[in-house]
Amino acid sequence: MSNLKDGVITIACAAAGAGAALAMMSIGQTPALAGVLGIAVFVVGSNLQDVYIRAADRAALRKELLALKRADLILSDLLAQGAEKHQSEIERLEAHVGEGENRIGSEVKMFETVMRQFAESMVKRVQGVESAQANAAAETQRLEQRLSQMRAPVAVAAPRAAGAVAAAAPKAEMLDIIQRALVDNRVDLHVQPIVALPQRKLKYYEALTRLRAADGRTIMPAQYLAVAEEAGLMSTVDNLLLFRSVQFIRRLTARQRDVGVFCNVSLASLNDAQFFPQFVDFMRAHRDLIDQIVFELPQSAYDAMGPGEEASLAELARLGFAFSMDHVTSLEFDLDAMRRRGVRFVKVSPQILLNPHMREIGGGIAIEDLKPLLARHGIALIGEKIESERQVVDLLDFEIDYGQGFLFGEPRALKDDVAETPVAPAAPVASAPAQPQGMTALFQQRGQRRAAG
Repeated sequence: MSNLKDGVITIACAAAGAGAALAMMSIGQTPALAGVLGIAVFVVGSNLQDVYIRAADRAALRKELLALKRADLILSDLLAQGAEKHQSEIERLEAHVGEGENRIGSEVKMFETVMRQFAESMVKRVQGVESAQANAAAETQRLEQRLSQMRAPVAVAAPRAAGAVAAAAPKAEMLDIIQRALVDNRVDLHVQPIVALPQRKLKYYEALTRLRAADGRTIMPAQYLAVAEEAGLMSTVDNLLLFRSVQFIRRLTARQRDVGVFCNVSLASLNDAQFFPQFVDFMRAHRDLIDQIVFELPQSAYDAMGPGEEASLAELARLGFAFSMDHVTSLEFDLDAMRRRGVRFVKVSPQILLNPHMREIGGGIAIEDLKPLLARHGIALIGEKIESERQVVDLLDFEIDYGQGFLFGEPRALKDDVAETPVAPAAPVASAPAQPQGMTALFQQRGQRRAAG
């Protein structure tokens, strides 16, 4: 565009020079004089053109410098705003971290305080149980002595009494192990993964408690539950499990892990007037974990609930917490009651779902319709105790939502690396020599069985 403008101005100067020469000739001047005058006009016009161009260049340069200054000012403002925003973000993050550290610190202090309180109350309970047992044993011995004095044949009852004491000895020993494990804080948290199917993406952990004896032996729930319930110690065990589950979830959240935890709770804890109010207060203070904690009870506990346990369950449900049902032995569910109680998960083993004698779930409903029926009531179906790939293939016919079992991961003691450990399927159970191996072969076999009718 600038070259075109310069060309136009040059042509205009030439035209002005030619016009001046013609004008001089028209008034009688000689052609030589007229030509000199025309050239002079052209030169003057060209000089004026140069002056104009330089003035225009200076104006453009001033305009560019002004634009650069404005851009520099805008950039400086943006940098200043960015620095302020960055600083405020740093301060916010530091405040958040400080708040988290304070909260964790307060939780640890609360944990230590409650531990001492429960240890003291637990010792009193155990002492009461031991005193009652001692009194009962003394009364039994006294009655046996009176009977032996009154009737000689009754003397043969002495060996039976000795046998009863011998049978009670392991129970008393287990009670002592439980007491010492709780007082010495030898209660370990184990976690087992629960994965979404068929992708096998980790979605939850189930938290499990294991007690350790003084000699390092691991005491499984099947060994201590009955004794602990009879002695009234299950609320203490549940409380320890709850505290440590919350700490585990906090650690997962700090690592940006969107994973929840299934936390077992006993029927005795729901009916414990001393424990349950503290339990509710603690959960009310941690309502931000509503989507990450699921309380789990066995089917037998739901069936045995009385008004007190129902009220406790309803109080937790009002806070927004969900519940799970495991150890299912019957598929004849009261779905309306389950929905009212806040049950959102049901765990069923392959032994129940794949039982050839269990083709209906009550009311003439086929077992294949179990999943759609549960889904209509907002309940997810979890296959538990899964140990082989063949079971996974068979269970997928029921459209189960999640899977749990040794195939996806065994219960492991909670350590720093547990939350970061990926879920790796265990080695499949070996099939018969004549059968093909692998997932593809399992699908082919299932297709052949269906085709065979």
